[in-house]
Amino acid sequence: MQALELSTFTLGRELRDRRESLGYSQQALAESIGTSRKFIVELEAGKEHVSLALTLRALAALGFEGPALRTAAVPTTRFQKAFETTLSEGDYEFALRLLGEYATASLEAGRALMATAPKIRDKEYTTALGAITRWLSHKTQTPIPGWAHRIKPSANPVFLAEKLHPVGNRMKELIRRETPPEMAELNVWIRDRDLATL
Repeated sequence: MQALELSTFTLGRELRDRRESLGYSQQALAESIGTSRKFIVELEAGKEHVSLALTLRALAALGFEGPALRTAAVPTTRFQKAFETTLSEGDYEFALRLLGEYATASLEAGRALMATAPKIRDKEYTTALGAITRWLSHKTQTPIPGWAHRIKPSANPVFLAEKLHPVGNRMKELIRRETPPEMAELNVWIRDRDLATL
């Protein structure tokens, strides 16, 4: 059995590499674990006198797990590719179902599973995916991926169900009342119970 060689420098480098691969800024990571950016800078630099509790929170937020600090797989592009294919084919019915699968799988994993934005032409879906990813990050208390953090609010209200059939005003009001703030601030209107089963 090979001994685990772990130094503060090595750990800091691993944390930095993981954070960057997930598209998180130092500030986003700091905010997600309740500390300052200065702490993240010192942790990534390998400073020896940093808080163990905050270090463990940072490890968890970035998907490290287990007592030997095994590296969890970096989020795959499974959902990114699925949205690209589905929306390029104009299959909005399946795209709505895929939103629920993305949300449920992300909640089970403890973080949003789309580290990069899908390459799709539908700006409403891009905004909606950014809003859902922000909501997932809030629910799992993990940093918002950079692409979702940069999403701007839609000029028009986004009700994705309208891609399939008209949505009446009474239903729109119900959806608006039950939409989480992370989505509403981007003018995307989806009830969280329509997304995830957890």
